[in-house]
Amino acid sequence: MGLTRVAWWPILAFSGEKWVRRPRTKAGEGQERMFQGEFSNNMDDKGRVSIPAAFRDALKNCHADSNIVITRSHNSPNLVAYPMREWKRLQAQINAMGSSKQVIAFRRAVIGSAQEYFPDRQGRVLLSPALRDCAALSRSVRFIGTGEIFEIWDSEAWSRQLDADLVLLQDFELGL
Repeated sequence: MGLTRVAWWPILAFSGEKWVRRPRTKAGEGQERMFQGEFSNNMDDKGRVSIPAAFRDALKNCHADSNIVITRSHNSPNLVAYPMREWKRLQAQINAMGSSKQVIAFRRAVIGSAQEYFPDRQGRVLLSPALRDCAALSRSVRFIGTGEIFEIWDSEAWSRQLDADLVLLQDFELGL
């Protein structure tokens, strides 16, 4: 079979200081794995919370990097977690938008509050007091996968937001 069977070779990606294997997908499937699902975890008194295993797996296997940037949301009372590739993409988009008052406000509010996190062996991150205050996080925290990013909510605030979203979606049709 030799070199003609390249499609079966494992995909290698550089992750920090080492090369890692990424699983090969079937023809037509993308390499990206979206963050999806809703997970609950408790935050300890120090502000440590464990990122759900499904999200850690997506970071490790599909983004080849478990580092994330967590920042405040610009339009709701929650935090937003970006894999490094998505964070760099957002920064490039913002830089290309010029310097209107809204762009400057976005830079101050979102980019200014961003912090890079390196989950520990248990998948925990220690959220800063400033970020915890932005999202009014209590002990019970919800992780919501929204595609290329995921959100971190206080459980009660998430329940209220989900109720409002479901009301908003009552007459919504995707048209698929």
